[in-house]
Order: sequence, then structure tokens, then C-alpha cells
Amino acid sequence: MGLTFFIIATCLIFGFIAAVASFRPKLIPDIGANLRRADPVKNFSPRSTLFIIGPTANHQACRMQRRLLKPAIPALIREDVTVIEVYGEDRPRKNGEPIDWLDPSLLRHALDAEQGFFVVYVDDAGKTRFRSEAPMVTADILRSASLDISPPGKNGGGKSSILKKLRAA
Repeated sequence: MGLTFFIIATCLIFGFIAAVASFRPKLIPDIGANLRRADPVKNFSPRSTLFIIGPTANHQACRMQRRLLKPAIPALIREDVTVIEVYGEDRPRKNGEPIDWLDPSLLRHALDAEQGFFVVYVDDAGKTRFRSEAPMVTADILRSASLDISPPGKNGGGKSSILKKLRAA
């Protein structure tokens, strides 16, 4: 009886799929395309990423690192360097936007930064370029990461238009 029910249910399911596919032939590829676009896990890569990891967002080292890094944000954006902040058990933030699906404790474990404050840079090849347990000056971060970005204030001219837009917002 159970086997008969299973066979009938399977036939009904495949019959329904065939009927839907015959009435709307583009439905199944559209569903697949939407699922590929909506899956944020496949789009995540720690490559070319600067991680700021700390116990809380208000931790003294975390506040100092954000303050030191703030002038270099436009240059980092231009060079496609992502900044991910992980504070305690709060959701990680990628360039200021929360990443709901990423577990902060797993990220800490993967970066071997489970306790305390860390600044970690992962290069384009996916290798850890440097890690520091103390806040770093932006020029030191750029030099250690081997990024060809001039440190803020040394570009010889006026202020960046991107920085002006960010301040105006």
C-alpha cells in the first residue's frame, strides 16, 4: 500500500511539473536564474578584504581603528577593497551593510581571531597578507597590504570628491 501511494505521488508530482513546463516554458529557467542571483553565499569572497575584528563596536581599539581608517575609505572603494567589521556577536558589516547570513563566530574562527582586537587583510589570492592585534595607521595598512594607494593627505591636492559626497550625506 505504501509503495503504491509513493508511486502515484511521484507520478502526480512529475505530471504537475510537466504541465507547468508546457504552459510556461520559460518558468523553470527563470526560477533558476533568480535563485542564482539571490544566493549571497556564492557571491561572498574574503579576497581583497580588510577585516576589523573586536569584542564590541565601542571597544577603544575598534573606535580608534575606524577613526584612523575613515579618510582612506574613498581610496579603498576605488581599489575594490572591501572592509568587513565584526564586533562581538553582532552581525558582520560589509562596507557598512549588515551581512545577515554570515555567522560572526565562524568568521572569527576562520581568521584565527577569536579573542580581542585584530586587523587582518586578505589579498586577491586569498592569503592573509598581514594581521595586527593593535590599531594601525592607514599608511601602514596600505604599505603592509602592498596596495598602490596614496595615503590620505599626501595626494597633493584638494579633498576627494567621494569624501565630500560621503560627508554631505
